[in-house]
Amino acid sequence: MRGLLALALFSLSCAALAAPPARIEATYDLLIQGLKLAEVREVFSRDGDKYRIQSVTKPVSLLALFQPETAVATSEGEITRNGLRPRKFTHLRTRSPEKNAQAHFDWNLGLLTMSDHTGIRQLPLPPGTQDRLSAMYQFVIMPPQARLELALQVTNGSKLQPYHYLLDPARSTKVPFGEVRSYYLQTPRQTTAWKSEIWLAIDHDYFPAKMVLTEDDGKQFVQVLRTLDIQP
Repeated sequence: MRGLLALALFSLSCAALAAPPARIEATYDLLIQGLKLAEVREVFSRDGDKYRIQSVTKPVSLLALFQPETAVATSEGEITRNGLRPRKFTHLRTRSPEKNAQAHFDWNLGLLTMSDHTGIRQLPLPPGTQDRLSAMYQFVIMPPQARLELALQVTNGSKLQPYHYLLDPARSTKVPFGEVRSYYLQTPRQTTAWKSEIWLAIDHDYFPAKMVLTEDDGKQFVQVLRTLDIQP
């Protein structure tokens, strides 16, 4: 799957930013073709200039019956004047270790080390690279104010991918707790049905409220925010 949660990097000055939240707790519903098949619980915590994000995905309904596997993703790193700078990302499966992956970011040497079942690989580390979790919370730390377009690099531990988004600063969406004013991001038109969309909740620190990934064949994966608690 090409980055359901593939998000963005921004570089605004520190002066324009509020202090990062101390803790964020969020839950999402994950729907495939309109059917809820999993729940996601995420916790972001800050200790000085260090951060940690953990995302736990558990299947529900029919998926829990036929594929009762929990997935845990973790991102750790520092908070800098340019936002989140990850040091380590891991993605672990309880029943499918062959799908495990991790990435190590060596900012001093400019190297990204990725490892999965195919082995270990090293690539040059582009400035501002995010992992798939830190990218989401980068929106909160560095809001995309006055931006109409952005490009970014994101790793999931197995590969490093470039993304290009077009932004619409006025697009609302509905989530279980109501309608939210949103900053809308979408990828440009592709040759297939593939498309990535993100709605950032403007009145909730630009936290991602909804994400939709449409695959090449038109199959849709939707992650929608159900609860959110941001502690300053």
